[in-house]
Amino acid sequence: MNPIRRYYVVPIVIAIVSIIAVFGFGSSDTAPDTGNFEPVFMSHEGQITRVIDGDTLIIDLTTIRLSLVNSPERGESGYQEAKDFASTVCPVGSNAEFIEDSWQQTDKYGRSLGLIFCNDMFLNELLLTNGHAEISTYFCDKSEFGIEDWARAYGC
Repeated sequence: MNPIRRYYVVPIVIAIVSIIAVFGFGSSDTAPDTGNFEPVFMSHEGQITRVIDGDTLIIDLTTIRLSLVNSPERGESGYQEAKDFASTVCPVGSNAEFIEDSWQQTDKYGRSLGLIFCNDMFLNELLLTNGHAEISTYFCDKSEFGIEDWARAYGC
C-alpha cells in the first residue's frame, strides 16, 4: 500500500472501530436477558427508630416501606394489630438490616422500598404469614423480590 493511501485508510479504520465501540453494532428495544445473573442486593444495617405502621418503619433516618406487602392503614380494621406485630418483631432500638429493591428503590412518597430483617426474622414474610398484611400483586412484576418463594407463596 502506498504511503498516501495508508495516511487516509488508518484514521478511517480507527474512526469506524471507535464508533462501533461507543455505539455498538445496533440497538435493541428489548431489555437484556439477565436470567443467568444473580441479583445484587444493596443492604443497610441500622437501628429501628420508629414503627409507623405494619409495613412502614424507620431505620436510622431512612423511612422504609416493605416491598410487596400491604398492611392496613390508620383508621382501617387491623391497623393497630399490624403495627403492634411489626413493633414486636422489630422493636424500637433493635438492630435491623434493610435490603433495597433494586428494581424499585422508592415509592411515590419517597420512601425506600425493600426487605427488613430484625432479630433474625424476616418482617415482610412474617406479616403475611400471620395475617397482618396482604401481598401487593400489582407490584409482583415491578419488584425484584416478586420471584422469591415467599412472594410466590402469597400470590406473586
